[in-house]
Amino acid sequence: MARTIRFDEIGSYAEEKYESLLRTLVFATELKLKEGSPVDTGRFRGSWITSENQEVDFDAGEAQPATGQYRGQTKPPKEPALERRRSVGYQFGQEKAGNVYHITNSLPYAERLANGHSTQAPAGWVDIIAAEMIAYGRQQADAIGRKD
Repeated sequence: MARTIRFDEIGSYAEEKYESLLRTLVFATELKLKEGSPVDTGRFRGSWITSENQEVDFDAGEAQPATGQYRGQTKPPKEPALERRRSVGYQFGQEKAGNVYHITNSLPYAERLANGHSTQAPAGWVDIIAAEMIAYGRQQADAIGRKD
């Protein structure tokens, strides 16, 4: 059965649904980028950061000894933990309509890894994740429109 929404509540209802979807997309995209990141020391994986209305630089530093033990693997271990990093002006769960969210990795070798420099991740893997998340967002928005 369809939900009844008063005419004067349509705007706030739509904004609430949009922000809920935005929150999910920001979180899921960051997580997918971290999970898909090639791992040697874990520094690259740990250096993904989400920011609000600005791009920021972040370097997680050495996450584990640089032994190269994962260099040839296509499925590196999930360590280090896929923890969320906070930046100035952004706090997960507070996403608002009208803001722009950036998920970046500012390490000097990030672009090479995104272009397939590692055997652990194919060239274009970041673009593949972006396309997947756009499709997922559209699918979820359509589902919200049909469900409520």
